[in-house]
Amino acid sequence: MLKNTVKLAVIFLALNSYAEPTVWKDGEFLLWNYGKPYVSPADFCFALRFENEKIGNPSCYVAGDWERDTTISLYAKWLNTNVSSGLEAEHLKPRHPHVMERLQSLKDKNVLFNTIKDNQIWFLLFDETSTEPKKIAVFPLSTDSAKIARKIASDWFGGKPQIRLSDSERAAKQKEPDKYYAQQPMHDLWFGVLAGQNKAYIPFLTPKSWYKRKLDSKIINYKYPTGDSTSAWSYLEDSSPFFGAYIGGSVYDFIGMEFEIHRSSHRAKTDSSATYHELDEWTFNRYELLLSLIFMQVFTPHPKIEIEPYVSASFMFSILTENISLKDGETTASQEYRERFEFEPYYRNVGLNIGLRTAFFKNYALNLRTGITRTATVQKGIGSSTTDVYIATGLEYHIRWR
Repeated sequence: MLKNTVKLAVIFLALNSYAEPTVWKDGEFLLWNYGKPYVSPADFCFALRFENEKIGNPSCYVAGDWERDTTISLYAKWLNTNVSSGLEAEHLKPRHPHVMERLQSLKDKNVLFNTIKDNQIWFLLFDETSTEPKKIAVFPLSTDSAKIARKIASDWFGGKPQIRLSDSERAAKQKEPDKYYAQQPMHDLWFGVLAGQNKAYIPFLTPKSWYKRKLDSKIINYKYPTGDSTSAWSYLEDSSPFFGAYIGGSVYDFIGMEFEIHRSSHRAKTDSSATYHELDEWTFNRYELLLSLIFMQVFTPHPKIEIEPYVSASFMFSILTENISLKDGETTASQEYRERFEFEPYYRNVGLNIGLRTAFFKNYALNLRTGITRTATVQKGIGSSTTDVYIATGLEYHIRWR
């Protein structure tokens, strides 16, 4: 007796390594026999209630319609021929569409197939989640029905039961992602607006003396600056707020592109000692068009929050448009006014950026970014050596999908 018990435990544990079945409250169990039945429905239902008091009132009966189905019977015969302790679950998967359809239509029922081979009783468990067996167990031929029932009930159906679902609830459940779904990378499309500040030097990081000639420069008599004439900051105030809008997208939460438009306004740095008696206003609007390549990494510290650090490289076009006007009553501008300096039609720039995007509820995000830009034009005109840095905050709306 002891020898048989040890043998039973060793064989059962060795083959009990398949996926865990779902335990349904008030579930239905079909006993599918190929040959002599070795577990009665009454013994099995009693064992289920005895081993798991939360399982409710299960129903157990012989799967007579399965045993009478010719195609199912052929699969049962094939199982009897091929079951072996060395096989994986996938090796016992049926190939016939009719058998697969019957298994996948079980809903919340469990089917226990049993057969005798090599003087042993083999039990295979099937449910709707897979056409492969969920569990396999082997018992000595001398084991009685009650012991087999209690062993299967304890080891396979001892977990916390789940409430059986209606057809509509099941349809909704099947649309839910599995536990690995959240780990799959997502694609993203976003729209955003931003506001920030740009400057000609990096506060606290670079000496202001590096930019002193540019920052202290003034425009003399509409035409010439006192400093380096190749920098736009010799003519314009170097610091200004800017505003913008952008659209972007990424794939696999790794690489993306973004198109931005920025606008800022800069006052001309007129020399107060020069003659500007007719001048009322003189500013320049700066427009920047940016196309950026982005590399990112997404972290999810909370189901409703995503943290996304990123770096990007930008190719840019900068355009400076002039706003200038005479004072009321001034009808004739001076020759110096008419011959004042002009910027190039546009400038080509490159930029390097880093940022941190924090997304809430997947659709809304706050984006903090900073970067440095520099002209890449080969021209030697005004603004050809302009360099500046910025810091900005953006608000975004995201459309995400897998």
